[in-house]
Amino acid sequence: MNSLINISLCDMFMFPDLSQLQRQQDLEGNPGGMSIWDISVISDTRVLVTVLSERKVRLVDSQTGGTVDLITLEHKPYTVCMWDNNTAVVTLGLKKKVQFIEIHGDSLTLGRSLNVNGDVWGIARSEEGLVVSYQFSPRLEVLAMNGTVLHRFTPVAGRAVFRRPFFIATSADNMVYVSDWGTSTITQLDSNLRVTKTFSDPMLQAPYGIISVSADQVLVCTWGNHRILLLCPSTGVITSILGQQDGINEPYALTFSPSQGKLYIVPYDGSGRVQVFQQQ
Repeated sequence: MNSLINISLCDMFMFPDLSQLQRQQDLEGNPGGMSIWDISVISDTRVLVTVLSERKVRLVDSQTGGTVDLITLEHKPYTVCMWDNNTAVVTLGLKKKVQFIEIHGDSLTLGRSLNVNGDVWGIARSEEGLVVSYQFSPRLEVLAMNGTVLHRFTPVAGRAVFRRPFFIATSADNMVYVSDWGTSTITQLDSNLRVTKTFSDPMLQAPYGIISVSADQVLVCTWGNHRILLLCPSTGVITSILGQQDGINEPYALTFSPSQGKLYIVPYDGSGRVQVFQQQ
């Protein structure tokens, strides 16, 4: 079903146009049927998915859904981001590690790992290194590639800002976006992890996966009301672009391929599927 939404309030940043998305055939991202935890685009034909319960990362053909390669980790992987075209980075939360995975054509190999300062969950690349979030002691850090903490989020006057900062996204203009399931908010921070804006809306019900698709377009999964929301940070306007009428149910993570115009959504339903929507 088409989702026809007027998003003209983002008219300064109309690329990519997310006003019309057409449902495509689902990908069988994990044929074992266990829930995928996160997803990242590698190329026009490959995506990487994390399968927490199986301690695996799978390289998946985004045309056929077939598994190209997989690798087993020492602990459960949470979120994943791409460092460059040949390197992915995965958080191993309870192991207090960040694991690098090397991608050589159609094969995956373990790279080095970094010890971090807690139960790391979210991860995104920044200009200086990696932005990470911690789940049970809610905070953010920017890490250099040797693990050194470059910046750390410090609450103003001791006021707690985060409760469950699960997912992180970084944008082309070096802003950091955090979806917080505990507060049902999206927080924008600068590259030094200073809060610049906080976004709240009745539609932000249990936000999880978050991605930046342009300098003024941020997409958010809201697990609580089965929606994909578009946030325009410059205006603060939040619009629903996909919902249950489009087959969205408990969306958990998502990623976008600009070259393909494809949006990949992971539902939290134990199916191991990835939903695919194409720009029209």
